[in-house]
Amino acid sequence: MPDFPRAAMPDQEETMSIHQSRPARRGATAALLTVLASASLAVLAPTAAQAATTCTSLTFFRVGGYPGGADMHVPTVGWQDGNKTCYLKYGNSNSAVKALQEGLNSCYSQSLRTDGEYGTRTRDAVRAAQRQINQTWAWANIAEDGEYGPQTRAYMGFAIFGVNGGPIIPNVCYYPG
Repeated sequence: MPDFPRAAMPDQEETMSIHQSRPARRGATAALLTVLASASLAVLAPTAAQAATTCTSLTFFRVGGYPGGADMHVPTVGWQDGNKTCYLKYGNSNSAVKALQEGLNSCYSQSLRTDGEYGTRTRDAVRAAQRQINQTWAWANIAEDGEYGPQTRAYMGFAIFGVNGGPIIPNVCYYPG
């Protein structure tokens, strides 16, 4: 049988396992703490509704197909800024709430006073609209919580007005998504 050269055996210190190595334990502990910290941040992170900016005004979006033109009023972050990524809930009071109330009255047969106050009646009207949306589009599956946020906005219809502040065009709603 041929005699192959054998590798030199390392010293005992060089063969120390990772479980015995103090620097390796520190590294594993640091990695574990990082994972745990990330997990706790995910649990404590605000919901989309909590993280969203409050709607404070509205934007007139032009809607085609009407003689003379028509506009849809949609709650937005600022006046005419087009940023629909915002949130409304009980206690808000501004022109964005008024645009929401107009949409609820026109598209969801509610009878709200369009006063710009997000009170109990507006919250209940939003719940009714959310319920109707879920019944119309089963896949919508939005929370029926009475709050206007990204899920509700994705399916909610808004009133159409004649151009330059004209009256609401009856029985016509637009869904901006």
